[in-house]
Amino acid sequence: MEVKANWVLANDLSPSEYHINTASDNKRYALISMHIISKQVPNWTWATFEHKDNIGRCDFIGCHDRFGAVVPDVRPHEAPGTKYDPCVKTPALKKLFADNDLPALWENYCLKGSQTDFVTATGLPVHLGNSVTEAGFDDTSSCMTCHSRAAVNANGRGTTSAGFLSPPNPAACPGGQDRLCSPNGAPLPEWFWNNPGQPNQSLLALQTDFIWSIPRGAIGP
Repeated sequence: MEVKANWVLANDLSPSEYHINTASDNKRYALISMHIISKQVPNWTWATFEHKDNIGRCDFIGCHDRFGAVVPDVRPHEAPGTKYDPCVKTPALKKLFADNDLPALWENYCLKGSQTDFVTATGLPVHLGNSVTEAGFDDTSSCMTCHSRAAVNANGRGTTSAGFLSPPNPAACPGGQDRLCSPNGAPLPEWFWNNPGQPNQSLLALQTDFIWSIPRGAIGP
């Protein structure tokens, strides 16, 4: 399992509202969002959570929690960058929290959505991302597609310093070249193969099981 978290200086934030830790710099930081990733299936399971007070928390893709939220589906506001209602928890989730002695502050963290496939049954891209980790491209983000691009080249060397294949041409993204975007939908064979599907097909890049840290440390000629 992997957890990727975003923190801000706690300052005046209340420890009854936020999970707060003291870091090695002796400053207090508050948790505002996190991805939780688990390899329960070959392509992993992906879930992202945000604090209820994050501005724009349900923008673009909405918020979807069929188990833990009293309101299971929240539609995005027409104008992004506004505040959403708190994600009131269901009795079933509250019982899980109580049974595991979790403090009430964890009820302030909301599941935005989860992902187990690249596309829907009708072939539409599945989007997932939160307003903090994917800020600026959360309208196009897909955890699975982005992480599928974690790769080394045919010689075993990381293809970028970040550990993933070069992003698509920004001109292909909604809004033009002055913004960020994320690949989404099913991975494209040409990301990983020269002449994919042809008799002279050859390896261009090798996936590293959705894990960026592997190509970051990869060595090769």
